[in-house]
Amino acid sequence: MKKLLFILGFSALQISTPTPINAQSVIVWEDTISVAEGSIYGYTRPRITLNRNNEPVVVFGKIGTGILHASKFNGNNFDTPIQVTPDNFQSYLSTWTGPEIDSNGDTILIVFKQAPIEQGHVYSVRSTDGGLTFSDTLRTDSHGEGVAWLPNLAVNNNGNPSVIYMAHDGVWSNPRYVVTHSTDAGVSFSTEQEIANTVPDEACDCCPAAYASKGNDHALLYRNNESNVRDLYAVTSNDGGVSFPNYENIDQLFWSITSCPSTGPDAFIDQSNLFSVSASRASGKYRCYVNKKDLLSGTNSNEAFMLPEPENVNGIANYPRIHGTYDSLFVVWQASDNSNYEIYCAFGTANDFTLFEQTKCQVNINTTGTQLNPDLYYRDGFVHVVYRDGDSGNVMYRRGKLSNVGLSEYDKDNIKVFPNPCNDRLNTTGLNGVFKYTIYSISGSLVIENQLDTSSESIDVGNLNNGLYILEIKGMSIPFEKRNK
Repeated sequence: MKKLLFILGFSALQISTPTPINAQSVIVWEDTISVAEGSIYGYTRPRITLNRNNEPVVVFGKIGTGILHASKFNGNNFDTPIQVTPDNFQSYLSTWTGPEIDSNGDTILIVFKQAPIEQGHVYSVRSTDGGLTFSDTLRTDSHGEGVAWLPNLAVNNNGNPSVIYMAHDGVWSNPRYVVTHSTDAGVSFSTEQEIANTVPDEACDCCPAAYASKGNDHALLYRNNESNVRDLYAVTSNDGGVSFPNYENIDQLFWSITSCPSTGPDAFIDQSNLFSVSASRASGKYRCYVNKKDLLSGTNSNEAFMLPEPENVNGIANYPRIHGTYDSLFVVWQASDNSNYEIYCAFGTANDFTLFEQTKCQVNINTTGTQLNPDLYYRDGFVHVVYRDGDSGNVMYRRGKLSNVGLSEYDKDNIKVFPNPCNDRLNTTGLNGVFKYTIYSISGSLVIENQLDTSSESIDVGNLNNGLYILEIKGMSIPFEKRNK
């Protein structure tokens, strides 16, 4: 795997300590890797987690068959996908709902809904070897008569999962969310427990929900339906999910819609703060929003903060996902900046959401076809992203390293690269011989590939747009900024 790493004055940035986010932070993307051939294994709604060794494990489905596959990264590529649903078993699958995955160490859980929708139950499979193999399916819901669907899960620090799903009385009546906990790493689950019965009105009956847990803090995030106002609600627990006494409308967008939007939230908890993302058309166009809620004080971060809008005012942004830490928040979403959907990523901190507006970058290099259904996982300074590629029809994976840009002239071992920032030309001295060089955009796209020798010692960057780039030459990776005078 090719790595595009910054050189910060004295050595390549290869540290394991995460880089603190600030105004000079960027994501340096590595090459894109195909997880699975979609025509064989499917590509719908990929979801990602990491095992103990920081190896990505991805689950995805095949429309038409309802078969789910999972694949683990082996250091160079992804293993041949393994089928995690039994033969003659069809999972309910769409671009807006499907399998969910979470992990703790090498214990990995996947939950999914069985088809047909009116009769199928919620099932799970588990891996205890980091995603190499998975168990037989286990019925995870304990719902009797009526529909149980739209499952989600969170695995706590002890490797014990909690699974939520929407329950109904009969077919589609009285939609509400329930939770079932496991105390044996997913071998068995408790009887379902209602956790949103104190919230007025009912759940939006075709919008997936999210569940987050860390320590004793647990939270259900779901879209409520209050006379067609479908805002995002958080129902929270501070006793490990035993009781859920508190709830709040956390986005305050007052989105009124008579048809089902079929889009839901994503969330995680860190330092007793609940971070979430969701999409809403309250402004007239689908836009994505991020929110923070302090679980200790109960205070919300006021209204939801809008993530960067599409460049086209009529463009659509939807299906956001979030992961990270209090100091390093990462989001991905799909948006039609121009015509097709592309995958975007941005990052900020709990104390500075405005960084999201400055750090938006495109994840996918190939813009042919429509790119859909992104997901991400962040750990130890690396962000891992998966999505469906509209051109190849495959599940794609890309990893990025969070780095700080040291925008200064490079001067080391008698080699200089200057000025930085530069205008039309990037000058070099001290390079003896002929060398191939490449220049990448900060998103990892190759923009220039050429040779440099001692007769020229100058690189023409006049045709580049203003922005951040990385020059790779003689084993060095040097960030620079192209800036018109």
